[in-house]
Formats: sequence, structure tokens, C-alpha cells
Amino acid sequence: MRKFILGLAIALAACNITSAKEYITLESPTGNTIVDEKGTWILGPYDNLHVEYIDEYNNKYVYGSFYENGQKRYVNLVELAYLPAGYEYQFDYDLAKALTNGGFKLVNSNGTYAINDVVNQYSTINENLILGKKGDYWYLYNKTNGVQIMGNPIKDGWDNIEFYWSKNDKKNLFEIHTADDYIKFVTEEGILLTENEALNLIHTHDYEKSTTGAGQGTNGYSDESLYSRKPSDTYQLFTQVDKKGNTLYGLRTSENEIVIPAKYKSIQHLGKEFSYFIVSNEKNKYGIIDSLNQTVVAMNYDSYERLSDRSFVLKDSIGSHIFNAETGVLFDVVYDSIDTSKPNYVLNKVTTATYDKTKYVIATNSGYKLFELPHFDDDITSFYKDLFVYKSDSKYGLMDYKGHIVVEPKFNKVTIDEPLLAAYIKKIESVDK
Repeated sequence: MRKFILGLAIALAACNITSAKEYITLESPTGNTIVDEKGTWILGPYDNLHVEYIDEYNNKYVYGSFYENGQKRYVNLVELAYLPAGYEYQFDYDLAKALTNGGFKLVNSNGTYAINDVVNQYSTINENLILGKKGDYWYLYNKTNGVQIMGNPIKDGWDNIEFYWSKNDKKNLFEIHTADDYIKFVTEEGILLTENEALNLIHTHDYEKSTTGAGQGTNGYSDESLYSRKPSDTYQLFTQVDKKGNTLYGLRTSENEIVIPAKYKSIQHLGKEFSYFIVSNEKNKYGIIDSLNQTVVAMNYDSYERLSDRSFVLKDSIGSHIFNAETGVLFDVVYDSIDTSKPNYVLNKVTTATYDKTKYVIATNSGYKLFELPHFDDDITSFYKDLFVYKSDSKYGLMDYKGHIVVEPKFNKVTIDEPLLAAYIKKIESVDK
């Protein structure tokens, strides 16, 4: 099974698509249901309903597929427009190929035919006109209804179309040279004109011939920066042996300039973006120093563990504390335990922590309590914009940032925009390597 996901706030902002509607898939034995980022119902429940995204296009074209009465159906989720039944589809942004044995028909994103004919290639002229190729020849179609405008074949497509432009009308007129030696004139709205009608239009509206065009068709997170998790290559470890025979560690630059003297039992740079180091003493107690070897957090802690891309958990007899290596602050809040096991893209923002038999959702970089979970065994598995994926009694639902349940936890799985999440995770992993 794919990951339970909802963690795209950073990735979406980075892609400049925060205003786009997102689609959440709720899975249950009765079928899948799709809701938006606010938890509002969109479609379902249907058998095997899921979302297919056209990547990197502002989520303008998002399609869903499902089974109804044993037949597979496709729908444009943005417009809730159903595509013609009986076909498998291949999507090209605002156009979808309805696949057939001999090629494909072409369907607009609103569910109407762009080419209601079996072709093997296509090339868009404008919003109303489109070329489709059958065998060796091209044919002209009205893109708004899929109907062929003229039955004459066109050899080499664009090479045999000339353009007129009117500065007065701000419109094109197309002169088409057909393979059977005719000249046809078609307006940019798709109206076929006689030669006399075309010449009259050219002369009375000041149309001038221009060069041949080129087709447009084909055949075929918050603004926070990302922090490196890899060990520093800015500083190099070096050792010295003291009078008691103990090996002590320090750090120096590649030019052999000593930054931290060799006086610690262990030392580790907290990250290339930061000027803080975790160190331990002969009593195996941990603390934090800066690049001037000044103590920032006293060595009173029993262990440390990375929490997010910039935060660390320091543990002592009192509990778990959070140190932020970006700000150099050890926050006052103390928890009995802090969950560090979630995926990195979640931990960079939120996790859960317990205190006095109560579980909270907290911001990992400050320790700030966002809200209390209803039950101690509950969890949030991921997040997105204003919603968390909420887990209770092994079922999943949606919860807002104030802890209010938006969709009751009764689904087997919750999924949001996996292609964008995958791109974000790939970006994070490329930085972490």
C-alpha cells in the first residue's frame, strides 16, 4: 500500500499552486469518496475511485476514474465533467486521448469531443480549430464539438496552411491548400467560407497575409528553506589524547584552523546551515556549544536525537526538550515523550508528544502545542494546508488545525496529491544525500 499522505504544504507553496483545489481520497469498504482540502464532498462513493493529476499545471486538469455498474468511467474533477464512456484515456492537459484499436479520439477537458474521429496524431491551431491525422493526411476539425469542418485532406498539415491577420478585427483567417488541389478559407471560429466571402472579408477588413504558424498540440510548502541533514563537510574531526589516555575530539577547518579544541568525548555538527554542535563529556552527558566554543545548552542531558530538519530532542530525567538549531533556542516546554518516528517531510513541521497521559499535536521546531488529541492512542499521520490526516482505532479521517474533526475516522486510507508529494520527497532526499 502507498503511504498515508497529506504533507504537501511546503511543496505546494514552492510550486506556486497554493490557490489550487486539492483532492483527498477517502477509502472504505463501500467505495472511495473524494473531498476537497476543506473536507467538502466532491464525488463518490464509487468502486476504485482515485485521482489522476496532470503534473506541474496548477492543478487545472485533474481527472478521476472509477467503476460504475462494472464499467470504468472518467471524470474531470475540476469541472465535474464526465468523459465519454467505453474508453481508456491518456491525458494531455486540457485534452484526453480516448484510446481505440486504430488510434484515438480526442476529448476536451469538459467532456465534449475535440475530434470525434479515430486519428493517430493531432495538432492544435487555436481554441476552436484542431488538426487530426488519419493515415498520410490531416483533416480539420471544430475543436468545440469534434465535427470535421471540411472533408478535403491536407498534406503535411501546417506546411499547407497560410495565415491572414486583421489589425481591425484582431482575428486570423486561414487559407488551406488541400491535397486534392483546392483552396479553402476558414475563420478562426471554424466557419468555412467561399472564396468570394473570404476575398471580401480580406479586402473590407484589411487582412494581411502573415508567415505560417506552428502548432501547439503534441502527439504524444510555506516559504521555509530546506535544511541539510547530512554531516558537515565544513569541519573535520581531529583527536588528541589527554594525560589520562582518553581520546578527545575537536573540529577544524580543511585549512587546519582549529574551530573547537579537542576537549570533548564526542562532537557532532548539527548541520551545514547551523553554527551549533552537540558535544558530550567524560560523564556521557550531552550539551550544545556554538562555533566560538561557548556553551549554549549545559551538558546535563542523557541523550539526543534529531527531530526535524533543524530541531533536536534532548532527554534528561525530567523529560524531552526541543532545541532549534536555526534559532539556537532550547524551548522551556517539556514532554514525557516526543514521536521522532514519522517521515521527514512530516517531522519538518509537526509530530505528536505526550505529557501526563495526554497526547498533543506539536510544532516540531518550537514544541508549541497545537491541540490535544481526543484519545491517548490517536495519532496524526500527515498534514496538508488546513488539515491533518487523523488516525483513531486504526481508521483514518481528517482533522483541522484546531483539532476539530472534519471527516470522521472511518476510512481505510486517506490520500492527497501523490505526484506532488513524491516530487517534494525527492527534493528533500536530494538535499539530504
